[in-house]
Amino acid sequence: MKAAIRYLLRNQRRSILALAAVIVPVFLLVLMFGMIGGMERDMFLDTIRFETGHLQIRRASERPPGAALPLIRDPAPLIALVGATAGIEWYTVRLDIPALAASADRSVGVLVQGVDPERITRISPLYRMVEQGRYLAADDSGVVIGVQLLKTLGLAEGEGLILLGAPPDVGRGVARRRSWGVFKPVDPELGRAIVHVDLAVAQRLVRAPGAITSIVAQVGGVDGPWDAPKIDRVVAQLAERMPDGYQVMGWEELAPEFASFMRIIRPITIGFMIVFFLLGGFVVLNILYLSVLDRTRELGVIAALGASRTRVMSIVLNEALLIASVGAVFGALSGWGLVELIERLGGIPMPEQYEVMQALMGMEPLIRLRVTGAEVALSALVMIVIAVLSAWYPAFMAGRLEPVEAMRHA
Repeated sequence: MKAAIRYLLRNQRRSILALAAVIVPVFLLVLMFGMIGGMERDMFLDTIRFETGHLQIRRASERPPGAALPLIRDPAPLIALVGATAGIEWYTVRLDIPALAASADRSVGVLVQGVDPERITRISPLYRMVEQGRYLAADDSGVVIGVQLLKTLGLAEGEGLILLGAPPDVGRGVARRRSWGVFKPVDPELGRAIVHVDLAVAQRLVRAPGAITSIVAQVGGVDGPWDAPKIDRVVAQLAERMPDGYQVMGWEELAPEFASFMRIIRPITIGFMIVFFLLGGFVVLNILYLSVLDRTRELGVIAALGASRTRVMSIVLNEALLIASVGAVFGALSGWGLVELIERLGGIPMPEQYEVMQALMGMEPLIRLRVTGAEVALSALVMIVIAVLSAWYPAFMAGRLEPVEAMRHA
């Protein structure tokens, strides 16, 4: 190892190039892990907060996609079951109604969500997006709509908003509301499609006091899709105790598009990781091979003094191990430090031209990062292994040098 250190210090330019070949792939890979982890977390949280929760209990039914959910007219036993299930941190009830929202001369299809205002604010960020008026209070008779829906209907202050609900298993209900709060979501489609009203108002709209369509629950200790096994365990517990005619659905079943995205993003990450490591390994191999060519005479002298082939090979391998270890650790810690710094600063604002794309994905126009210690360690460890493996060929060439011929090399 001492001989390897002496050579690296003597040939600083080549050593720096080799270090850079290790540092850059590891640094970039940690950043990529951070970007993908942050994107996964943000998309997961946006999905569960606005729509699905971690799991839902619904009435079992065969219905086409987009059809109205059947009513649960007596939810008390199900609520008691959820409340007694270990692992559930929070739950609420919701009544989702496909409806027609109308002003004096315009109408548009919406999804009216009857919610418990005091409980829904624990998870849904929608109340923080209200820009005009206010969000719902307990037993509120008002309505909360998106700014996009407000513009579509051309509603003016004081003008009535008519909600016409027609679920398939109840009679048609009509509600007229003159007071509303207006929210501005990141996703414009959400602002055009979602209307929040108090649960009692929604129940009057379907003429079914006490009815709901789903119980929405959140499992404790879940920060992102990587914690999905915790959700799966609670779903399995509930499924075993679920009465006939009802079903419990996990987040993957409730948001299949997002679940599919999660299944393809990790293989893509692994593909990039392989490319980064192969490039780094190729550069290390090239630099060490040139190093062996430059030191043919020196290595021949070492062999002539009695060093075995294994000893000569170990000199080259030790150089590779030293370069790889220092470079991988430095690159991994630098990447990790940058990820943590960006998170503490609240993320990086996206360029203006990308804001629309982020909005269409339902995400804030910020680059948020999240990386685990395991991902950082994996990035460094794999790079060290790749670099040392890449050094085997130059080391093998060095071990095969004949002392007499090597010492003739100029």
